[in-house]
Amino acid sequence: MSDDAGEISQAELAEYCRTQAAILAGHLDQRSAELSDLLEEIEQDTADARATLSESSGRPEPDAEAAVENIEAKQKRAQAKQDVIDEYRTLAEGYTDLAEQLTEGSGDLETVLEFEIDTDAPTYFDAETTILGVATGEDK
Repeated sequence: MSDDAGEISQAELAEYCRTQAAILAGHLDQRSAELSDLLEEIEQDTADARATLSESSGRPEPDAEAAVENIEAKQKRAQAKQDVIDEYRTLAEGYTDLAEQLTEGSGDLETVLEFEIDTDAPTYFDAETTILGVATGEDK
């Protein structure tokens, strides 16, 4: 790292953390909308499968079995999406907490770097740059 990296003020670091949290919030909104759409699909598919089963003679037909498999696959995708949302939410909350800590005069550049290392923060950002990415030369 260069010598001028130490010249970053706590206020600038706090603003950086708030910006990162806001970027993550945008990702959360997008992923939450995708999850909502997928859950609506699952609900509709389930209703369609129930209607098909009630219309049949009570014996599961191959089409009904395929529908159940399709629903189960979508449920797994939905759970995976929820897990990612939870990870983004946790990281955003961490950045928000860190910004507050910095605003209150506690913490420094090293604190932010440790947070980003511990959370593997750079993996959650697309084209955005993290302090860790700059420090390690891995910014995108």
